[in-house]
Amino acid sequence: MPVLRILIADDHAAARRSVRALIESQTQWIVCGEAADGEEAVERTAQLQPDVALLDLEMPKLNGLEAARRIRDRAPTVQMLVLTMHDYPRLSDEARRAGARDVVAKSDAGRLLIGAIESLHAPDMAIPLAGSVIREQRHIAAFFHSEQEGYQVLGPFIAEGLARGEKAIHIIDLPGRDQHVQRLIHAGIDAAAAEARDQLDLLLWEDTYLRDGQFDQRAMTALVRQLLGNGKAEGYPLTRAIAYMEWALGDQPGVSDVVEYESRLNEAFADSGDVVICAYDLTKFPGHLILDVFRSHPAVIVAQRLRDNPFYTPPAVMIEELRQRGHG
Repeated sequence: MPVLRILIADDHAAARRSVRALIESQTQWIVCGEAADGEEAVERTAQLQPDVALLDLEMPKLNGLEAARRIRDRAPTVQMLVLTMHDYPRLSDEARRAGARDVVAKSDAGRLLIGAIESLHAPDMAIPLAGSVIREQRHIAAFFHSEQEGYQVLGPFIAEGLARGEKAIHIIDLPGRDQHVQRLIHAGIDAAAAEARDQLDLLLWEDTYLRDGQFDQRAMTALVRQLLGNGKAEGYPLTRAIAYMEWALGDQPGVSDVVEYESRLNEAFADSGDVVICAYDLTKFPGHLILDVFRSHPAVIVAQRLRDNPFYTPPAVMIEELRQRGHG
């Protein structure tokens, strides 16, 4: 298990000592730095790049929420928890919008803080999406009847991931890029800031699915693995990737392999813990293709609800069926 490096920010020395003792009771955790006010917390976090920053809510110069916002901009891979003496309604929501993952009451720190820190890097952490939570099944087909419906469902998912300090990758078409950014802004996401800090990558179909004017499913599968691996290498605990799939409606060589590609993708990143959502506009794709795409995903979003897919067909079976139909 790798060593977890933690920074403590609190204007009371006694509180820092208490939290330090708790952290150092865990053999694989170290306190890499301390800060006595919000400005120092931001500077020390940017300098030290800890895995976790614990921020007191009521600090001089900058409170914990404002410090979290600035840390999110300067060190987006750092996971943050806010510690408070006086909890109040909606504080958890405010903390998440600021970029922290959660709030822990100081009175409960001895009982809850260790578990809260552990949960920041848990590979099986539940992720809210479409009225449910993502757990084991992380290759998801999302079916929508309109762009508006799609952003209504995926907007909160995107915003939460960025606030949690996770990587976001969106694969879109060039003509729709500006509209996509506007949709993100409408969902409360500062896309420009996320791009500037390299937390959000907006990739084009021409540079991914349709490189060299054709679709090569094996090359694309390798690229997905590379992109998700890059997120880990950059220090992000998780990558949330969303691919808008209308490229498969074109007439470029290889696009007819889209279902086989979707099926193979289930094995390409099964151990990464990352989430890949393939978004399909039901008004544009033919029914027979949607049915095959549906069967190639272990989880689906239908009628704005995330569900495990009882009709999921494992890759070996799906690919053999496609070959018998003459698609392989």
